[in-house]
Amino acid sequence: MIPIKHILFLVSGVSSFIIFYMGLVNYITAVESSTGIILLIFATAVSAGTLLSTVYISKSITNPIEKLAQNMTEFSKTNKITNKKPINTNIKEIYELNENFESMGQKVEKTLNVQKEYVMKLKEIDRKKVEFSSMISHELKTPLVPILGYVQMLQKQELMGELNKKQLDAVDEIYLSALKLQRLIGDILTTQKLDLGKLEFNQDNIDVTELLNSIIKDFSPIISEKNIYLIKEITQNEIIFSDKDRINQVFSNLIKNAIDFVESEKGQIIIGAKNNKEHIQFFVKDNGVGISEINQKEIFKKFYQIDTSASRKRNGSGLGLAICKGIIEGLGGKIWVESKENVGTTFYFDIPKQSIKVNNKNNST
Repeated sequence: MIPIKHILFLVSGVSSFIIFYMGLVNYITAVESSTGIILLIFATAVSAGTLLSTVYISKSITNPIEKLAQNMTEFSKTNKITNKKPINTNIKEIYELNENFESMGQKVEKTLNVQKEYVMKLKEIDRKKVEFSSMISHELKTPLVPILGYVQMLQKQELMGELNKKQLDAVDEIYLSALKLQRLIGDILTTQKLDLGKLEFNQDNIDVTELLNSIIKDFSPIISEKNIYLIKEITQNEIIFSDKDRINQVFSNLIKNAIDFVESEKGQIIIGAKNNKEHIQFFVKDNGVGISEINQKEIFKKFYQIDTSASRKRNGSGLGLAICKGIIEGLGGKIWVESKENVGTTFYFDIPKQSIKVNNKNNST
């Protein structure tokens, strides 16, 4: 875009040249030399006046407008009106425009400062809320240890005496409920640590094939009970430097979700890894009911449930996928989902092959 000053001088220069040229032509072609001289002097005076007028207009109008435009540009970048360049002008409209801009800028700057203070206060409140929730979750976890211990002792009838079938069923139900509560509290604690940036990571060399084999071995009893297939798919073995336990935790959450959404005897879950230069792309694929496009955008949010009805069949806190996302991002990777309803779902997550800086116990990178 061309500045108004340049346009003004261009128009003025062309006009002055034309006027002077016409005076020069009249001087050359005039019959009487005195008339030609008068016309030339007149043309020169008009040309000079035009140029001087242009300089004056530029100084009194275009310069203040340029400074005002610079102040506005600077304000849009810094949101501070205190850095503005002073503008001196006798033009009423420009003066009023500058005054209105300064007034507006001061109000905006004041509003933004107040907003920043509120944001800082809200962050502090949120931090205290997270710390309080973490403390409560930890306190809830403490009494569960003796409850589970005594329930397990009751289940071993040779230790605490024999129970009839109804009593034993009640004890088993207490045990299962306590385990669910323990998992829920564990998920909440992990989520709080992720929010506070206090979740610890360890890093070591991981053989990808051995990792997948151990996961399949751990899930074999559950897979056999539901009579579904768990398959490993890997093109070539790789060694990565990351946190094996945390990656196992991600796989565990994703596989448990897949087990809930595939049919018995027809269900198939494939876990695997692909080599992608600087990353290893892990995946968990199933042939379950799939996830709608709307739910795909929301499933990584905390406490999000696809089925929110009172009669929903699947249990869960809605924290599993949020934890997966937090762990993967904490390890320097990313996680996403691809799914089609009534076809199946695939969760992908990338893990860097090389060491990255993470919050770990050994302070290693």
